[in-house]
Amino acid sequence: MGLTSNIAKLDTPRMLLLCFVFFLFTISPVGALDTSRQLSQYGHTAWRIEDGVFAGTPNVIAQTTDGYLWIGTQAGLTRFDGVRFVSWRPPEGKELPSSRINSLLGARDGSLWIGTTVGLAHWRDGELTNYRDPAGSIMAIVEDRAGTIWIARANISDTKGPLCKVTDTGLRCYGRDDGVAVPYAVTLAKDSLGNMWLAGGPMVSRWQTSSADTYVAAGLDPAEIFNGVLALAGRPDGSLWVGLVHAGKGGGLQQLVQGAWKPFVTPEVDGSTLEVTALLLDRDSSLWVGTLSRGIYRIQGDKVDHFSSSDGLSGDAVTGLFQDHEGNIWIATSRGIDNFHDLRVASFSTRQGLSADQVNSVLASRDGTVWIGTYNLDVLRSGKITSIQRRNGLPGRAMTSLLEDRAGRLWVGVDEDLSVYERGNFRKIPTGDGSPLGAVRAMTEDVDGSIWVATNTLATNRHRLFRIQNLRIREDISSPQLPAINMLAPDPHGGVWLGLARGGLARFRNGQMEFFPLSGHHDDPVYGLLVNSDASILAATQSGLVGWKNGTVQTLTVRNGLPCDVMYSLISDRKATLWLYAACGVIAIPKTELQRWWESPNATVKSRLFDVFDGARPMSTPFKPNASQSPDGRLWFANQNDVQMIDPAHLDSNPILPPVHIEEIIADHKNYAPRDGLRLPALTRNLGIDYTALSFVAPQKVRFRYKLESHDPEWQDPGTRRQAFYADLRPGNYRFRVTACNNDGIWNEEGATLVFSVAAAWYQTWWFRGASLAVFLALLWALYRWRIQQIQRQEKQLRNVIDTIPALAFSSSPDGKNEWVNRHWEEYSGLSIEKTVGSGWEAAVHPEDIKRFVEKWRAAVASGKPFENEVRLRRAADAQYRWFLTRAVPLRDARGKILKWYGISTDFEDHKRAEQLQAELAHINRVTTMGELTASLAHELKQPIAAAITNANVCLRWLKRDTPDLEEACAATRRILEDQKRAAEVIEHLRSLYKKSPPQRELVEVNEIVHEMVTLLQGEANRFAVSMRTDLAADLPRITADPVQLQQVLMNLMLNAIEAMKETGGVLTVKSQRDGDDQLLISVSDTGVGLPTEKADQIFDAFFTTKTQGSGMGLAISCSIVESHGGRLWATPNDGRGATFHFTLPSERTHSRLTA
Repeated sequence: MGLTSNIAKLDTPRMLLLCFVFFLFTISPVGALDTSRQLSQYGHTAWRIEDGVFAGTPNVIAQTTDGYLWIGTQAGLTRFDGVRFVSWRPPEGKELPSSRINSLLGARDGSLWIGTTVGLAHWRDGELTNYRDPAGSIMAIVEDRAGTIWIARANISDTKGPLCKVTDTGLRCYGRDDGVAVPYAVTLAKDSLGNMWLAGGPMVSRWQTSSADTYVAAGLDPAEIFNGVLALAGRPDGSLWVGLVHAGKGGGLQQLVQGAWKPFVTPEVDGSTLEVTALLLDRDSSLWVGTLSRGIYRIQGDKVDHFSSSDGLSGDAVTGLFQDHEGNIWIATSRGIDNFHDLRVASFSTRQGLSADQVNSVLASRDGTVWIGTYNLDVLRSGKITSIQRRNGLPGRAMTSLLEDRAGRLWVGVDEDLSVYERGNFRKIPTGDGSPLGAVRAMTEDVDGSIWVATNTLATNRHRLFRIQNLRIREDISSPQLPAINMLAPDPHGGVWLGLARGGLARFRNGQMEFFPLSGHHDDPVYGLLVNSDASILAATQSGLVGWKNGTVQTLTVRNGLPCDVMYSLISDRKATLWLYAACGVIAIPKTELQRWWESPNATVKSRLFDVFDGARPMSTPFKPNASQSPDGRLWFANQNDVQMIDPAHLDSNPILPPVHIEEIIADHKNYAPRDGLRLPALTRNLGIDYTALSFVAPQKVRFRYKLESHDPEWQDPGTRRQAFYADLRPGNYRFRVTACNNDGIWNEEGATLVFSVAAAWYQTWWFRGASLAVFLALLWALYRWRIQQIQRQEKQLRNVIDTIPALAFSSSPDGKNEWVNRHWEEYSGLSIEKTVGSGWEAAVHPEDIKRFVEKWRAAVASGKPFENEVRLRRAADAQYRWFLTRAVPLRDARGKILKWYGISTDFEDHKRAEQLQAELAHINRVTTMGELTASLAHELKQPIAAAITNANVCLRWLKRDTPDLEEACAATRRILEDQKRAAEVIEHLRSLYKKSPPQRELVEVNEIVHEMVTLLQGEANRFAVSMRTDLAADLPRITADPVQLQQVLMNLMLNAIEAMKETGGVLTVKSQRDGDDQLLISVSDTGVGLPTEKADQIFDAFFTTKTQGSGMGLAISCSIVESHGGRLWATPNDGRGATFHFTLPSERTHSRLTA
């Protein structure tokens, strides 16, 4: 029975681990782990089987030159890019010899060798080759210096040999006939001399060019199969590490040196107690040991470190070990896989030996010792941590703040007291009254050697500031105004600076306290304080880094390029680089960038961030210092839970460019393998392109840029997303490019490229487009011809309309010269188009109108305003002149330039005659009304004439005196002149009302016309005991109107009102006011008999009257006058007696707009 069948029947952890691999990756080393760190200080990630990422138990891990990590399991092969696990499937029609993978090798030529329980397979450039002869379980694969592939084969049932190499014709195996005494092999290794080592059972054999030396492990039965050697690792000196799964004397971890077995024993571990299943000698010559049930060990010289499932390892049964291109260590266990990688920020916690996971302060002293304030005083010296606790001298239960003075003494805050630690003893600093100082929040030493201590008494919340000299308190500042203090720092010119818990700074010097607010940062605690030699100050706050210099405050925040604003502490290193312990991580700002910010507060600064993926876990601490620098330049930070350290001198960037790959194309939910020349089907709507970049230090920080040429105008920035999306791509050829950077921002600019195309549907092809274009052009030509014919028909219809309209139509050039007239013009004037061109049309204008018409026409052409004028034109048929209203408007382009003038002349001879008749009727109405007012008007004239006669007689008497009184005579003469003026005004009003003249509109003041009519009708009102009142608005705009016609309207309305009150007397009120922004409202109200109830809607009809002697035309004429002015006249009954007549008139602005 062969070994393979035996393994298949056993279901124990020991048997599962027979299917494993160990090999050294032969690519040039470019990275390794920091060997000064403990395993628990590395970055560690575990992926477990229960997470569903593997189909079976992982056995082996390898990496190909394209950067992919390959994981061989008992159920197949899985590929890993740091983010996604993908089950590998062979090409269609091909299959692996077995799905149970025992060994893997990524060869230098980029191919992958796969060892299964049945045979060997080779995957290269998409081709899978199987090697089935000889059959057997391939337990290990190694590539020698010449590139030859060697395998360790386990098959007891044949005699072809356990060591085989791959040749062009297949496998060439070496067995007993070739000097190989080992009947089967489960592991294989090469040493620094080029020898090949193989082992099986208790035997180890060295193969040297067709000869072999065999060594049997002491204490093991040569016939032992399952408890023998499972792992080998060649050492640089030519010796060999040997791992046996059998523990006990002669077993476990052994060394084979110059043919002699040598146990490995240190004070920390006895190698013979280990059940070794896997070995790896990393690039720093540290030995990694995988065990059957105790996890992993790392051995470096005599220093041994251990990590198991209790520390977070995926499982304690280790099946494989591997180191990738970037130096990361990979562990395969029976429960999953693990990754260990370097962190720039190392943490020290109880795992490393701290006495508690509660860190309040950290201080690196000048001798290199790191003092850590937990509940106890922990001491990190020469890589080892010890603890001073209450049982061995600590004077209290809990540490607070720390300080080393210039004399090298350690000042220690414990509970609410302060002590000095010197030569192994604590000396308490007493107060004058023996009371506690309070919990020490911060300490510093000034330029004079005085120690300043800020405390807080927890019970009373009392804040105090002490100055101590020669171990005695010299000053105690504890006034109620003293605020809570977070930080202390010495001023280079004497005194001390205070960082306040509620925001702002303070300086205490020479007994005086000065406060300096940090503008815009009220109640923002100062967590860190750094005073520079030039007296400038940097403060760490929750709102960013605040700078104070000579009273000027400036802030460095995310607006200046910082990754976050919340700061917990700050410290400057030897190169004056500023380090910020911030909420987002550890931020480093170079000196030059900081100086640039001091000079320009709004400048964007460049910084480097070490975040959680680099190991940073920042938090604030209540005590100080929370940041310190050791003599070797390392920086130490306290974060409440542990101490973190970063070494500025060892922060080399990851130089490995991440290989970039395009993995898959998903078009309309169908998957395509990425290959140049890929042609996607027509009408592809949704396209996804999966890509990746292979960097395993911090895959979460790998960022990408991509661009689809012929589609994307610029590079796209998807951040860490590993898929590009496109929708509705047009048919055509495309080139997709993607680049990526590693965790340190080092970009692989070459990236990956994929050339593909999207096929065109039949209606998207060029021949279809050509045919469609031809059809379209033909259709376009047909439409053009149809449109021309349509326009011609429309033009003919329009010309017929224009020629038949009952108006004279014309058009002129922009300068006003006539270009065209319609047929009706030719028929009316007898002038053809040719005779009217230019100014020929003037021959048809009445000689009396020609000058006025032409001047107004030229003014309109010059101004570009619409033209309107009345003119008489001669009719050719009977040589008669008729009145026409001519209107013209300009046609403008988009920029407002006049292209043409278009106009019409409308015959309004009948309208003109109607206006004349209306004017005559209005004149008759005025004359008739004036006749009715004869007695009143005579009284109005008699009064000033009688007064003038009286004043004339008085004047004569003064002049006939013996001594004429000239002053009295002059006064009488002035009164005569005033009386004459009154009489003249009455006569002038009468003349205007009696005068028969055409309407003349001008700008008038409505209130003046009201006053004139009140004066004129005062006598008539007095005859009938009617009192006249006015309520006239003072801010009325002027209107454009015929003043005589307005007088007539007011006279008609006022006389009607007087008529309504002649039997009873009453009050007549004339009121003027604005009616909105564009109109004036005039009202005439009376207290008479009111409107006729049943005939109120007839009062404006012609010949309707309620008077016994009335003509019935007054209100009708008034209504037509108001409407001709663009207004409206109406009547309303009063709430009490009488009625009110209202009429509106447009203001001058509205009139101008309407006539424009």
